[in-house]
Amino acid sequence: MATEFSLGIEIDIVCLVLLGLIMLNIWRSGDKSKMNYLSFIAMIGFLVFADVALRFVSADGCNNTFDNTINCNSSSKYVVLWSCSQMLLMMLAPYIIFAFLYWMSSNKNKTKITKIMLFTIPLLVMSYFVVTSSSNGYIKFLTYKGAFVHGKFYSALIYVVIFYSCLACLNIYNFLNQKSDFFAEIMYSKFDKYIFYIACLFPFVSAPLSLYYDIPLVNIGYTVCLYSIMSLHQHMRISIDDLTGLNNRNELRSYLDNLLSMPDAERSKTFMMFIDVNHFKSINDNFGHTEGDVVLMEISRLLKAVAGSFNCFLCRYGGDEFILIKKNANEERAASVCKYIDKSVNSLKALTLAPYELSVSTGYVRFDKRFSNAQQFIDAADKIMYETKRSAHRDFDALKSA
Repeated sequence: MATEFSLGIEIDIVCLVLLGLIMLNIWRSGDKSKMNYLSFIAMIGFLVFADVALRFVSADGCNNTFDNTINCNSSSKYVVLWSCSQMLLMMLAPYIIFAFLYWMSSNKNKTKITKIMLFTIPLLVMSYFVVTSSSNGYIKFLTYKGAFVHGKFYSALIYVVIFYSCLACLNIYNFLNQKSDFFAEIMYSKFDKYIFYIACLFPFVSAPLSLYYDIPLVNIGYTVCLYSIMSLHQHMRISIDDLTGLNNRNELRSYLDNLLSMPDAERSKTFMMFIDVNHFKSINDNFGHTEGDVVLMEISRLLKAVAGSFNCFLCRYGGDEFILIKKNANEERAASVCKYIDKSVNSLKALTLAPYELSVSTGYVRFDKRFSNAQQFIDAADKIMYETKRSAHRDFDALKSA
């Protein structure tokens, strides 16, 4: 029992330290929604703290569900207090995640509010039983020998936690699927994606097990989940362009470094398209930098659609310059992507009725043995782009990348 007690306390302390680091990281991030994240993390922190407190007050025999021969030497009210706090939070955490993601998933309407209210009923009913457990014994009660054992509605508590955990998992899965394009851009392997999915779903699988076996598995689950989200958030701060939401130059370097490690046969089928917005300085000078930012965001949305259609890596290289990288392609395919970009930008100009010229210059180059590093590859595509920019017309079929 002493070993189990020490191990449980050590796990909880590690979880509390990690949660504290996560909160500090989010607090420093400047994210507009950071208070929402901090509130939820604080709730999980209190869940872990409740487990620590419960272990201390039950260390001398209380709350032992498997051995009724050990008397409880602590005050029963403290055991009930921390036990109830722990069980309430284990129900509340998956409910909050479900309700938040469901509310944010689509347009808000009365039907959605009604559904959330209906799904709240089990939480309210079971919360009443948990809070009043010390008097009615429905969830836990004290035996005549001084041991706390599970009451007749304890199984119902586990089913309610399973119910909300399933709802939370379903909404998390839908949310991640909606963001699949985003994850495809920042996660190069399916393994990374699956690990992140498992980390997000881990606490909702572990919550019922924690209640059933009386182990702090849910504390580990939420800590791993939040740490994974913080790591992704940190990666976004480093690798995502603030204005456009596209990959930035840091992410491009990582992508190209990965490309350089690939076999020659695969690299030789890779094409880089360098894109530059024409007369962008004139737009900034004559219409203001705010209008220039609008142009960059519109071009970014257009290029993101192109990248999705042709399965390309996309990044903002800097200023009004963008880079697309297409693997497993040939000269004809690369030229067709450039033509499609030109056509799409012309359509964008017609739709926005912009009082200025809206066009781009694009050049592409194939990766070959001339390039010993990533910068040489970028410079070659940049050079081809400026050749098309200086020409009166862009004949992509005439470009020679070899």
